[in-house]
Amino acid sequence: MKIAILNLNPGVDRVIYLSAPLAPGTMNRASRTVFSQGSKAANQAILLARLGGAEIDFYTFTGGPLGEACDAFTALPGITMHTVPTAAGVRVNTKVIDAAGCATELNERGGPVTADELALLINALRAGCGNVDILSISGSIPQGVEKTVYKSIIASGIARRVILDCDGEQLRLALEAGPALIKPNRRELAGLMAAIAPGEFSADLSAPGELIAACGKVREKSPKTDIICTLDADGSLYVGAEGSWQVSAPAVPFRGFSGAGDTYLAAFTHARFVRGRTVPDALRFAAAAASAKVALEGSMLPDRDAIEGLMKEVELCSFGGKPPKRHPTRTLFEKRVLDSQKLSRIFHLNP
Repeated sequence: MKIAILNLNPGVDRVIYLSAPLAPGTMNRASRTVFSQGSKAANQAILLARLGGAEIDFYTFTGGPLGEACDAFTALPGITMHTVPTAAGVRVNTKVIDAAGCATELNERGGPVTADELALLINALRAGCGNVDILSISGSIPQGVEKTVYKSIIASGIARRVILDCDGEQLRLALEAGPALIKPNRRELAGLMAAIAPGEFSADLSAPGELIAACGKVREKSPKTDIICTLDADGSLYVGAEGSWQVSAPAVPFRGFSGAGDTYLAAFTHARFVRGRTVPDALRFAAAAASAKVALEGSMLPDRDAIEGLMKEVELCSFGGKPPKRHPTRTLFEKRVLDSQKLSRIFHLNP
């Protein structure tokens, strides 16, 4: 299998760990700092290459003082690099994690990218996508690039299956072109609902029923699009052509939140499309991978052994089915599954 991955806004992550709670407005001393890859697409490419079974073509910009360092993270066996230099170079994303586990992000916008620089990268992508099985498009859009860029790429029919992980206006527009799969988190899905169904949902999609209904609204707008919504410690939700499931997240020590969603998507892509596993099995593998990732510092990514070691702790329930029997007293997760089952019958989301 051949997978192309497009990254329009590359960067380097700088994760700063504090030995005390963060004190805004004053000096904070770091206990240590970790540098690693800093984009959704890079995390996906690295994990897919590590898991094996697919050829990865990685298309991205480079340049600036950190360009070579950024490229080195993804210049790995199994990944073929296709880079276009930009005058702006790559950005730096700063994450601060204090002693209380409170995480703060300071992400640069990236760019500006010129029209000529963008054309060079998109033309390289078009030339290389003639025989790819999957095109994965991930991340934000740098300054100088129109928010319609993802929609245009998908609508061009450049690949048989397009997986999209972005947010904001670019997600709303790209949805009109019918990607095969999108993976918003709760905040990103709430933002999408505010744009396509104003007033119908709460601002934070805190209720399980609202999450299910929101995924159903996406399916109404784009019937060929499957949805995975990641919910941090609350697990994840899948609504697609082959069914609807809620998935738990194994509890692990929290050391690095950056890249958990990217790890989830790469693991799902590997299990479902590279290995040909069923959707439930792919969801279990993906949930275990995301938990294994947050147990690692910075943007370090898990290996197969760490992922498979957590799979037995993943609970999965199909909407409309019976919840797993574990203990006489239901866990919070199981209660949410039952609430979701009742509401799913109202919204008719299980095909």
